[in-house]
Amino acid sequence: MGEIHAPLAAAVEAAGGKHSFLLEPTEVERWSVSALDEFSAPTVTTADGITTVTVPAVGAVSEEMQRHYARTAASGIVDAADQTCGWIIDLRGNTGGTMYPMLSGMTPLLPNGTAMTFRTRTGADTPVTIYEDGAGIGRTAISVGVVTKIADQPVAVLQDAETASSGEVVLASFRGLDNIRSFGTNSAGYTSANSARPLFDGALLVLTESPYVDRNGMSLAEVPILPDYVTSPENAEETARAWLQDRGCN
Repeated sequence: MGEIHAPLAAAVEAAGGKHSFLLEPTEVERWSVSALDEFSAPTVTTADGITTVTVPAVGAVSEEMQRHYARTAASGIVDAADQTCGWIIDLRGNTGGTMYPMLSGMTPLLPNGTAMTFRTRTGADTPVTIYEDGAGIGRTAISVGVVTKIADQPVAVLQDAETASSGEVVLASFRGLDNIRSFGTNSAGYTSANSARPLFDGALLVLTESPYVDRNGMSLAEVPILPDYVTSPENAEETARAWLQDRGCN
């Protein structure tokens, strides 16, 4: 079956867009191993009233690891709330992976309801929803437990050219909210949901199905998400801190 991989990969790239691809069986195995090796939980740190939450990429790891990831972020945010007047969500370098632990971890800072939507070519919408205890489609996928919502505090979101795919889901979910601004460079533009289809020989066919639509109904289909404030990646945090301080967080 291996002889069909090259023409199939070419067809997938031509017809499926830049977010579609074919993984050879050996690549699938390496992909699974690297997801474990590269797993990193979020960090939550507070300095001068500003709490920074790093949101790293998370690959195809176990549900237990996904829960650990999400609960580390959510509990860290809730625990820091009393000492915090403004927030920085750092999505720089987040190349994507599994969106549910990322979004569930952000539950304290996102209002309940539709955060963003996947829209098919025929116009059918699938909303991604924030619940009291996490995020999911139709129901909570990864629960962090019922958390206290933190409202009316400014949030700065950092992005760069490596913020991609599920990282862009988180980025899109903050768009359109009051007191939210983004800083950095254009995101990668892998703004679409994929479905994975295992092949008989162990290869994996990954196809784009549904581009993203933000909470205001704007299509983000396969284009980079632009920041509100353009800065170099290395200056994004400093600029974000200045913006938070201008809003009384000092």
